[in-house]
Amino acid sequence: MRTRKKLVNGQDYYYLEESIRLEKPKVYSIFLGKRVPGATELGKAGERLLDKIYSDLFGSTEHLYLTREQLIESEKIRRRHEDKMKMLGKAARDEKDEIDTVNFVYTTLSTEGVPITRQDAGLAYKFGQKNVRNIRDENLRVALDMINGLRYVKESRKGLTKGFVLELHRIIMAEYREKNPGRFRTKQAYIYLKSYEKAEEIGFRPPAPQEIEKLVTGLVEWYNTRIGRLNPIELAAILHLRFYMIHPFEDGNKRISRLLLNKAFFDSGYPLVNISKDTRAYFDAIIRSVEKKDEKPFVQFVLDRFIKYL
Repeated sequence: MRTRKKLVNGQDYYYLEESIRLEKPKVYSIFLGKRVPGATELGKAGERLLDKIYSDLFGSTEHLYLTREQLIESEKIRRRHEDKMKMLGKAARDEKDEIDTVNFVYTTLSTEGVPITRQDAGLAYKFGQKNVRNIRDENLRVALDMINGLRYVKESRKGLTKGFVLELHRIIMAEYREKNPGRFRTKQAYIYLKSYEKAEEIGFRPPAPQEIEKLVTGLVEWYNTRIGRLNPIELAAILHLRFYMIHPFEDGNKRISRLLLNKAFFDSGYPLVNISKDTRAYFDAIIRSVEKKDEKPFVQFVLDRFIKYL
């Protein structure tokens, strides 16, 4: 921010200004008066200017954990990314969509210990386009299920339902019939932090099976009432984290959590974001938020991935 003097009818007037490059440069300003105020008043004027910029970019959308400065910066990056995509031809956009999908599927599955290569994910993507059936390789079938799940998310209507969540799980876990795809777990879940020496339970235990349906229904209702009211980055991050904490399925909870995160991004007109490329940082952020029951660390992590990914 900077102060600027303007001469109007022979009189000096001062303004506090901030220039932001969006689709094109735009200058926001707050009138200060005939003199530059002291530090305290100037600080208050700076807060009003941030309010003005945030309101222009996001309307009345709330934010819980991230600062206006962080969200304004993320919006600048998102709009520049959007402009780049508009300049690409269809072939280039299709190529980028393929690369993004393959990378998302590869990192999502490899993070879960599925022995898949990026080439496997790429081959599964091509199978998905041709509707190939009877694939013999199990890992390719698992990758194809994830691709179909991502496609299901992209093509869905705005908002969530319990049925959508169950169907999404059924799609992405189709290869694991023993894990009851499309059905909530009936046993107590435990979350372990694995190392080379041992697997140790973290300082959080998901809710009992009989609580799951009520909790998922509540989360779905919460999400549907926050679309357009809570900043999209925070909405996506919190949806992922709260769903993960419910841990409603016997297996595949992190996979579906990352798909739901992108469902929230898609519902707000945002692009696909791959948050688990750095596996250790991803797990550290989840565990820190889950154990401390503090959503902020994971929300901050998602913002950092969003900025880095775009």
